[in-house]
Amino acid sequence: MKLTDHVIAPYIRNAGYAIRQPFLLGERSLLDYIIFYVQEGTFEIQIGSQLHTVREGELCLLQPGDVHTIRGITNTINPYVHLDFFYNPQRESSFVTRPGQVDLSAYPDYMQPRLHASDVCRIPFKLETEHHHTLRDLTLKMIDSWELQTYLGMMEANQLAHEWITIVFKTFMNQERGLRSPRPFLNWITSYFAFHIADPITVEDMARRAGLSVSRFNVLFKQYFDMTPYQYLMKLRIEHAEGLLREGMSMQKVSEYCGFTDVHHLSKTFKKLTGVNPGYYKRHLEAGGGSGHKNKNITEG
Repeated sequence: MKLTDHVIAPYIRNAGYAIRQPFLLGERSLLDYIIFYVQEGTFEIQIGSQLHTVREGELCLLQPGDVHTIRGITNTINPYVHLDFFYNPQRESSFVTRPGQVDLSAYPDYMQPRLHASDVCRIPFKLETEHHHTLRDLTLKMIDSWELQTYLGMMEANQLAHEWITIVFKTFMNQERGLRSPRPFLNWITSYFAFHIADPITVEDMARRAGLSVSRFNVLFKQYFDMTPYQYLMKLRIEHAEGLLREGMSMQKVSEYCGFTDVHHLSKTFKKLTGVNPGYYKRHLEAGGGSGHKNKNITEG
């Protein structure tokens, strides 16, 4: 895994203070990360074949794919944060796994990149660093902000998570190889597309913004995103269209809000990328097919 292939965009899925008497949380795997702090008590956390004793004041990080069990040896207070480190357009559909969920092969689109597979960053389970107190304080602040469940509170919590991740990366990355992206001029692409999703966007405009020729821009874009600028824009527009259809918007309005010339253009692109037309997708939702599943699970007929 190359960290520079993934956009850092923290997204807190759940956070809080777990207050328990002695307990056993059965074996499970993870789709996301868990920041795990021990405010009071003692835990035994088994990750694979390795058993860790975690005591008061220690801060740990569980990573995606870590098959583990957690045992509270004493009465415990455990501030925790479940979060994505890296941007995933399907992040709102992902979930916190439960005991017994070990095989997550059915959810590859939700799995976060695993830092233990990184070529430049090896982060230990126990985060024993000179920045321990700073990381602890950031953890508690992000929990408090997230628990407000307000727009600003969650925005601040994700901002604090970004600061937390930055400190951890700076502490544990291989400084000789570094995390510097060789293509920083493309970091603005996703937000640029998101803000101009309904506007006419040309490759010439993007290449000019990046300070490159059109041909060079196309080559580097495909290396970075594994698709052409047009394919990437269509992908984002269809994902946006899915969200609007789930909200009950008409196809005429969806085509306008997502930058398609008309409903026919929307329908043709939607079916090409998802396998179904938007009318069928909308009817399926209205019939109770669910709004939390991707279109690949819907078949016409």
